[in-house]
Amino acid sequence: MGREAEGHARWRGQDGAVKALLESDGIILRGDIRARLRRDDLMDWRVDGDDLCLRAGGEPLILTLGAKEAAAWVKALDKPLPSLAAKLGVSGSARGWVIGGPAPEEIAIALAGAEAAGPEGAAMIVAILTGPDDLGAALAAGLATGLKVWCVHGKGKGAAVGDAVVRAAFRGADWMDVKACAVSDAFTATLYRPPKP
Repeated sequence: MGREAEGHARWRGQDGAVKALLESDGIILRGDIRARLRRDDLMDWRVDGDDLCLRAGGEPLILTLGAKEAAAWVKALDKPLPSLAAKLGVSGSARGWVIGGPAPEEIAIALAGAEAAGPEGAAMIVAILTGPDDLGAALAAGLATGLKVWCVHGKGKGAAVGDAVVRAAFRGADWMDVKACAVSDAFTATLYRPPKP
C-alpha cells in the first residue's frame, strides 16, 4: 500500500496533527497521536468530505486527509491483502527449498504445495534462522546454488538471529537485500539476491 499523508486525527479522546502511514499491515500514526493500528483491527472505512472515517480497535478514528487522499486510502484499504505465499513469491511453479528450522506455522502454511524437496526444483531458498549455524548454512546454500534466499528470523532483541546480524552477514558477502515482509508477530523475512558474477 505504502501511502503517507499529513493531516489531523481524532481517536480515543485525543485530537491532533499527525503523519499517517498506510502500510500493508496497518496504519501508523506519528505526531500528536502515536499509534500502530493492525490491519485486521481496521473496519468500516469510508470517506466523509475531507475525512477518512473508520473503526480502529473497535473505536472510531477520523483522519482529516483531504477528500482526494481519503478516497485513495479507501481504495487501498478495499484491496484484499496478499497472502504470505504471494508476498514470498512461492507457488506450485515457483517452489521454495526450506533449510534450517523448524519453520514457523505461517511459513509452513504458505509453502503447502509449493515446497521443493531440494535445490534442483527450487526457485528460491527459504532459510529458517534459529541459530548462528543456520545463518552460515543459508549463505553456503545460496552461494552453492545461485538462488535468492529468504531469511526468516525472529523479531526484536530476544531473537536468536536478528535482522542486524543477518544483514551484516549477507551484505558482508556482497548479497543485496531486495524485499522484506512480515511473517507474524514473532517473525519477519528478508529476501537477499546473490552477488552478480
